Order: sequence, then C-alpha cells, then structure tokens
Amino acid sequence: MTIELGIILLTYLLLLVLSYQIIFLINKKEDHKGFLIINTSYKHAYTILFFGILIIYTLIKHPNVHLESQTISYLILGSKYISVITLAVSIFLLSKK
Repeated sequence: MTIELGIILLTYLLLLVLSYQIIFLINKKEDHKGFLIINTSYKHAYTILFFGILIIYTLIKHPNVHLESQTISYLILGSKYISVITLAVSIFLLSKK
C-alpha cells in the first residue's frame, strides 16, 4: 500500500465518520446531549492521536532506533487511522447509551 492510497482511505474514513456525526446531530432531539457526546468523542480521539504522535516522536529521538522516513510516514498515518477509528467507535457507543 502506498502512502497516497493510505491518505485517500483515511480521507474517505474521516468523511464517513463526519457524515455519521452530522446525521446523528440532525436526528438528536436533545441538542445538549448530542454536543456532549461529540465533544467527548473528539477528546478521546485527540488523546489517542497525541499519545500516538508522542510515541512516534520518542522512537525518532531514541538513539538506538533507526527509522526511515517512509516508516515514520506509515507510523504517523497509522496513528491517524487509530484516532479516526476511536472517534467513530466512541460516537457510536456513546450514542447508543
């Protein structure tokens, strides 16, 4: 899988999550609860993304680990995938409660 295909799939997945989020907010009668779910979900996703980038940064700065730039790109892309999947799962599970 090339990095371009990975970015295209990430964009598609993000658009799916955002469209589900918009549909969820439109169908929600209680605006406060819907916005609370969305805010909580984004906090979870950003926390996961922060720790993923922090781990990648630590690996880059570690003197005994030698990573190529392509590997670093894939690690960052993987961290973004995990973050978007966390966002989707979090919105889905919190909306079912």
